[in-house]
Amino acid sequence: MADRLAWTDGQLHFGEVTITTQGGVSIHDGSDKTDYQKGFVTLTSHRILWKDKSAQVELALSAIVFCEKKDALLTSKARLVCTLSRGQEPKRPGPFSSSRYDEIQFEFRDGGCNDFLRLIQEELVKKRWLLQPVKPSATTTNDQLHRTGISGIENHLAHQLNVQHQSISGAFQDLNKLMQQAKEMVSISKTIANKIQEKRSDLTSDETIRFRSYLLSLGIDNPVTKESAGSQYHTSLAKELANLLEKALKDTNGIMTLSDAFCRINRARGYELISPEDLLNAAVHMEELGLPVRLRVLSSGIKSFELTNRNEKKDLEEIASLVKTVTSMSADQLANQLGIPVIVARERLIAAETNSLLCRDDSIEGLRFYPNLF
Repeated sequence: MADRLAWTDGQLHFGEVTITTQGGVSIHDGSDKTDYQKGFVTLTSHRILWKDKSAQVELALSAIVFCEKKDALLTSKARLVCTLSRGQEPKRPGPFSSSRYDEIQFEFRDGGCNDFLRLIQEELVKKRWLLQPVKPSATTTNDQLHRTGISGIENHLAHQLNVQHQSISGAFQDLNKLMQQAKEMVSISKTIANKIQEKRSDLTSDETIRFRSYLLSLGIDNPVTKESAGSQYHTSLAKELANLLEKALKDTNGIMTLSDAFCRINRARGYELISPEDLLNAAVHMEELGLPVRLRVLSSGIKSFELTNRNEKKDLEEIASLVKTVTSMSADQLANQLGIPVIVARERLIAAETNSLLCRDDSIEGLRFYPNLF
């Protein structure tokens, strides 16, 4: 729905803040290429702004139903796909008069799609555009609009304080609702999972995959708490986490960064969240308890979880074989192929190089790895 794009001068509205900017971004109307290529895209609390040397357009966040990432292909880079609602407000002037699609795609040719997706999803949850103050009435004079001095400063500070208060109040209301419904969601997810297990023979492969994605990490029964475990809290928590992460690690090539694990664990615990310190303190007990998951510090200093029975040598040989089949490979390509974070993929390639399985070519085009023929 590229017809939802409107011309703009790029100026921020009152109360609007800039979140991030990324270069090398092109606009697609659905899957169709447009003339708006390799510009700068800016995310604000209210809009997505895109500009190049000749044009500036905007897309209101209120028009976006949801966003998702479309992985890079051989002929294109990663894309941010924004599915739009069919709004009832009057159409503003823009570069497109009509569109046959219900989505706009932003192609990130210079990277940054993952971070942009994460930030825009956060803004879609906050809905800060709903707190935008009403525009001044037609009877307001220019002197009143541009009033300066002590009175003007006090009014501006009072308005900012009111907006912040509304934002914080709304956030806590949403959090309280989430806490009230979390226990019920855990119970529902368990019931659905049991029914799927009973009907497994009647489900097709596609249906099983779809249900599995819906139920991923929706809840843990009776999560360990400081009140229930007492002095054994961290060792008991370590056992619970190992049980959860063991299943997840088998689907992520046997390794997961500490930050990814933190998000997955708290999503699974639902209403009994843990702090980063509790996660780390529990993780250091895993190896001494003989659990199937252990904490590992990568050469770059990044902490990660991995399966205890993971065969390092075999994994590196498989990576070297993958590189050999395509002649050369970057960390981005390996990450896409294995479904792991880019930083972990880079660590894997460097480890294979250290074991003389690969060699590198570090040029202006980036770091690539090749089979070691010597």
